[in-house]
Amino acid sequence: MSIQSATGYSENIDESYESGLEIGDMILAKIALQANSLGILFCHIDFDFAELLKGIREKLDIPIFGCTTAGEANSNGYFEESASLLVVTSDDIKIGMGVGENLSKDPEAAVLVAYTSARSMLGEDKPRLAVTLPDTGLTASAEKVLSFLKAHLDEEVPMVGGLPADNLQFKKTYQFCNHGIYSDSIPLLLLAGNIEPLVITRSGWIPIGKKVTATKTAGNVLYEIDHQPAINYLKKYIHDIDDPNILASCPLVLLDETPGAETEKNFVIRTCFRYNQENGAVICNGDIPENAAVQLARGSRDDILAGVEDAITTLRHKAADKEIHALLCFSCVGR
Repeated sequence: MSIQSATGYSENIDESYESGLEIGDMILAKIALQANSLGILFCHIDFDFAELLKGIREKLDIPIFGCTTAGEANSNGYFEESASLLVVTSDDIKIGMGVGENLSKDPEAAVLVAYTSARSMLGEDKPRLAVTLPDTGLTASAEKVLSFLKAHLDEEVPMVGGLPADNLQFKKTYQFCNHGIYSDSIPLLLLAGNIEPLVITRSGWIPIGKKVTATKTAGNVLYEIDHQPAINYLKKYIHDIDDPNILASCPLVLLDETPGAETEKNFVIRTCFRYNQENGAVICNGDIPENAAVQLARGSRDDILAGVEDAITTLRHKAADKEIHALLCFSCVGR
């Protein structure tokens, strides 16, 4: 049989166990489980995770992979206080899962444990897709973690995912792997078998500010821009830097100035959620190398939707006449 997928969700945070049952019933009303099944769960931080997973397992005896979020989306729309589960099932896919703990203390060791566990479940089958949700937003460097993971994977294996969130509390996030609930960990999902993953990345952000240099950085902390406190650059464009929602609405773009690169198109986003009032250092959601070229970005509603439209058009073009069985979407809380 071919790959089948279905989504289920619940907004009943106060009754987490019942939410799990509701989600399971919703899934089973849409598809019949085949030999190999997987659940990918994203949920609000206020759920009782143990009760939620207990309810889901009562209906669906499948491994669960996922994390807490700051907003969920599924086939039924966008939600801010829900548990959303995507179930993928097929006789022709292979599933490998693993989790490495104490990510902040020893990221390289945590990645190795996660990879070794997930890879061993695949046997001789080679991974076709890697999905990871490392707890690096608060505890470790995402760039280091991804570089460690990339070292274990073949170059042709695409790697996708996102960072867990806690609805902008910036205190503690949680990750789910099989029946376990973790924090400060890296869960890893490897998929093999008869699948053809397609990965499309678009932002919708448009660089608009003066191009400047990150003259002093340390990981995800941007201390100085052009030898001045970093917050001074943002003050020129942002009217209320003390409101994290407003500050995050105008992120920095980290430009690719490699010779031959299309600088205006090749960049990654670094969202600034808060800053140090004493020294003006800005705390970003990802690392910024020292002496990197950065620039303020604009992302209006129309800009973002244009990015989405471009992503879908590109996906359809690359898929050609192939059937799309499931769609995973990862978007930043900075949106």
